[in-house]
Parts: sequence; structure tokens; C-alpha cells
Amino acid sequence: MHRVTLVDDDRDIRELLSSYLEKNGFSVVAHESAEALLARGLGNAELVILDVGLPGLDGLELCRELRRSSDIPIIMLTAASDDVDRILGLELGADDYMGKPFNPRELLARIKALLRRVNARQPTQVPSALRVDSAYRLAYFNDIELDLTGAEFDLLQALLKYPGEVVSRDQLSLDLKGHTASAFDRSIDTLVSRLRSKLAQHTEIDPIKAVRGKGYLLAVA
Repeated sequence: MHRVTLVDDDRDIRELLSSYLEKNGFSVVAHESAEALLARGLGNAELVILDVGLPGLDGLELCRELRRSSDIPIIMLTAASDDVDRILGLELGADDYMGKPFNPRELLARIKALLRRVNARQPTQVPSALRVDSAYRLAYFNDIELDLTGAEFDLLQALLKYPGEVVSRDQLSLDLKGHTASAFDRSIDTLVSRLRSKLAQHTEIDPIKAVRGKGYLLAVA
């Protein structure tokens, strides 16, 4: 089940879209404002549907804010005649847009197409020495079961989402906690250190490399 976050101040649209998408196999978390989303965070959402004309912090500013820490796919909802908003939204990092009023079936088709494009860009292979059983929350290194806490398992899964990529502390915090890390929050670094120590028991290389100013790279193969 794909997970979608919807941000629109129109209650009727929130209820209509939430109901329609849930009937079509999606899990939807709906917010009435940008501030509500920022307070709660993206959680494990895979895509954001974002109305431009929000009260307070508008959709364009929220798009800019999300792009500072996440590459999550974003579909903007704009008034049909607002070409400027559409252009600005795409320049700020939105992946697609739809003009209001819109057909929910077309929006559903665009969501599915965007998720397919995103998934096609992501390598499906994970480090060969690692095997993760998500259903039972078990991890194995060279077929030896790893003694991981729940938080360490979640971190490993988060790193495996970005094979061959350096993942920032903010992105890991967003994936694990639903919000970016504060300047003085070292909990992600501590968790990485614990997971690195457990993986290091099974390999001679540094299993998680720290890239100064960038983040962490899962290096075991």
C-alpha cells in the first residue's frame, strides 16, 4: 500500500481525495495547512499532493521547505489559470501539477505514473552480504542473524533505501522520526555508531562510512 500525504485547506477536497485514494489502495494522511504538515512531519509518506493556495505558509513556500531536506515526489494543485504558480512550483522542485477543478481519476493516474518513474530510478539491488526480512524485522549478514534493536533495524532499512548514496542526517531523521534533526541532536549519529559496530563484527571494512558535511554511506557489499 503506497502512502500519500495530502495538504489542502478545503475540507471537501481532503475528504473526497482521501476517500477516493483509499478506495484505490492508498494510505492517506491529510493536513489542512503547511504548518500542520511541518509540525507532524512526512513520516513514511512516498508522495505529497500539495495545494498552492494554502492559508499562512502557502504551497509554494512549503514545496521549497520540503525540498531542503527531501526528494519526495510532489504534485501541486493549482487554480486552472495560474500559469505563474505552475511554473514556480516546477522551478521549486515539484514533479507534476494539476489545475483545479480536476478529475480524481486523472490525479490517480498521475500519482501512479510518478511513483513508477521514481521507483524505476531507484536501484533494486541491496548489498549482497545483507539480507533483510521486513515482515519479521530480521536482518542477516552473510546468513548470520544480526542482533539489532528496533531502532537499529529501522536505520538499516532506511540506509538500504539509498543504495550507493550518501544519506544526510536530516534525511535519516526524516525517515526514522518524521522530522529533520536539530543542530544539537546527535541521536542519529549515536544510532549509526551502534549499527556500524554490530556490522563491523562481520566484515573487515568500515560498513558505514561517514562523509564529512554530507552524511552516511552504507558500504558493505
